[in-house]
Amino acid sequence: MLNDIFNNIAKCRYCDRSFCFDVAENKSSRRGLASSISATCKYCGSSHGSMTSNSVPAGYEVNLRFVYGMRCIGIGKSAAQTFCALMNLPPPPAKFERLYTPIFNALETASSRSMVSLLSTSRIDIILITFSAKIVLISLCINHTKDR
Repeated sequence: MLNDIFNNIAKCRYCDRSFCFDVAENKSSRRGLASSISATCKYCGSSHGSMTSNSVPAGYEVNLRFVYGMRCIGIGKSAAQTFCALMNLPPPPAKFERLYTPIFNALETASSRSMVSLLSTSRIDIILITFSAKIVLISLCINHTKDR
């Protein structure tokens, strides 16, 4: 299917011919759900390849999004493997759990920024209740108003 689409819209930049490409996936270069696809001209042999996903520090974006989605709906690696098999997808990333760290770091950063934003626009009252000169209870009251 991809071969037909590519041949209908592309022309070889080296030999200027149309309908000349063989598009194939290099299965040995799979990285979880990310694959390498190459287009090779049948006439002049020129070839160009690319991964199907953007690279991010943790690996490939499609894998990070997949793991995040699986975690959001409460399932882990075993269920992700079943899902990929049923949907006729490549297997999920081999180092599935390794992708938890960047997800947790991003969530921690987002929640910290959210809390800082909340606290910068709120009035905070700290109530200390003492008993025999010892603090036994600290109550934090955040009074968030949009007027500030």
